[in-house]
Amino acid sequence: MKIESGPTLAGRKPDAFEMKVRFACGALLGLVVGLGMCVGLSPLSTLGACVLVGIAMVACGVSAAHFGDSFWANLRWLQ
Repeated sequence: MKIESGPTLAGRKPDAFEMKVRFACGALLGLVVGLGMCVGLSPLSTLGACVLVGIAMVACGVSAAHFGDSFWANLRWLQ
């Protein structure tokens, strides 16, 4: 299977619903990554943990929405 880079897959532009699904799935990954980082940085204040998790969720969500399948294909560190 060939993975296209960029926001389009096989010459088509994803619709709004697909972009929302991509963002939501990426944000879920960001939640897991952010919580894992909070555990690693255990003496962290509540505000610091919330900011860290929020940044991770937004970064992963936007990346997943923009890059699509190539974002998920390049997450080799999850294996």
